Amino acid sequence: MDRIAVNLLLLAALAIGGCGAIVMTDYPNRLIGVDGQEFYLEDLEEIAGNGNLTDDEKRERFRNLGIQDDDLIETLLAL
Repeated sequence: MDRIAVNLLLLAALAIGGCGAIVMTDYPNRLIGVDGQEFYLEDLEEIAGNGNLTDDEKRERFRNLGIQDDDLIETLLAL
């Protein structure tokens, strides 16, 4: 009998706790480029911090991600 009561209490707690719960499937670090490409902040950090790339190569990689704003690209290069 105690086992049934515990199971019912657990079921009630799960039902009450689940009400209004929102499942987040979106990624907070995800960004969308001008043509709808998805990229993440980690992608920007990887390009900006890559010491083997010249500034022109970094600019090109940022543009390939979908970043077209030259001022933003210059700001990213300063990271």
